[in-house]
Amino acid sequence: MEDKKWIEQILAGDVQSFSCLIAKYETMVYTLAFRLMGNKEDAEEVTQDAFIKVYNALDKFKFESKFSTWLYRIVYRTALTALRQQKIFVDYDEARPEELTDDEMNSASFLLERNDRRETITQVLSMLTPDESMLLTLFYLEECSIEDIRLITELTVSNIKVKLFRARKHFYEKLQQIIKTETISLL
Repeated sequence: MEDKKWIEQILAGDVQSFSCLIAKYETMVYTLAFRLMGNKEDAEEVTQDAFIKVYNALDKFKFESKFSTWLYRIVYRTALTALRQQKIFVDYDEARPEELTDDEMNSASFLLERNDRRETITQVLSMLTPDESMLLTLFYLEECSIEDIRLITELTVSNIKVKLFRARKHFYEKLQQIIKTETISLL
């Protein structure tokens, strides 16, 4: 309800209330932008552009979904536009799920229980494609539902599931590479 109050105040002319929305969401907006863009400068630009778009379109938000879902959708679209302009967006429409064994999943879980889990996760996410990193960030770190992700990305539910499955597999593979490198350096 806090978001609704701020939005109503902004629409009534209280521009200062927009700074409250920015303060609440800027870290996550930047994180999503960074996951998609892959570098600080482009992520900062996408973040700024997205907040400008949000401010200009705030009167169109009808509270039919969570404000965060609507905001992340604008960030996603802004980043996609920037990526298309850079011609680096990777499309995984042809992705098909492949299965991981229980031992592989258990091994990955055990490895992530170390003290430097956050650093390792950030490192692995940076090694993935922007699309994969963004989906994993939304689903696991931001705890968006599949339906929220569908609203943000406009992908089909089945496509999201396939892409999430593929992203988890790639995450696991990159994690294994890091673990092997660390193990070799310890020996």
